[in-house]
Amino acid sequence: MAAQNRYLRGDQNTILADVHSFTTIEAGDMLFVFSVDGDRGVNITADNYVFPFTDIKPVSAGTNHGFTARNQFVGVAMESSPSGVTEKIAVATSGIFRYPQILFKGSAVTIGALVSAGSPAAGSAAGVSAQAVYTGTAYPGSTAYLGHVVKTHSGATYIDFQINTMFTGLAT
Repeated sequence: MAAQNRYLRGDQNTILADVHSFTTIEAGDMLFVFSVDGDRGVNITADNYVFPFTDIKPVSAGTNHGFTARNQFVGVAMESSPSGVTEKIAVATSGIFRYPQILFKGSAVTIGALVSAGSPAAGSAAGVSAQAVYTGTAYPGSTAYLGHVVKTHSGATYIDFQINTMFTGLAT
């Protein structure tokens, strides 16, 4: 699943974002900007680099990952960055993307439905999925709306959606 081109169509409105040398980013990862102390765990100071959603960690059990994912969502990595390299990578801040659906989560995949990212377990230190999404808010405590479904699917295993980031001005 890692390093897949998930872009389908539409203006990408790419930006160049700084990646820290100790971070591995795969093409297709959903990224957040680390601008709030603690979003990557206890006693970690914000540095304004981008990180994949899997690096979002709660400060304490029960912390809502969705708040960070929604409010610091930068976009989708259009290229990979290996660990050990400090560089800038292209990040799409808009466009339509296809991601696998986290099965048994959320509601029907219908046009206009909200798309979320969630953590594997509420209060978990496992981070938020960088490469899978679901519809609705069925995940405990998640309101990490990343966009809106653009194609209805019956029995879908994937979701096509328009991303809404802090840069498109459409974040909900």
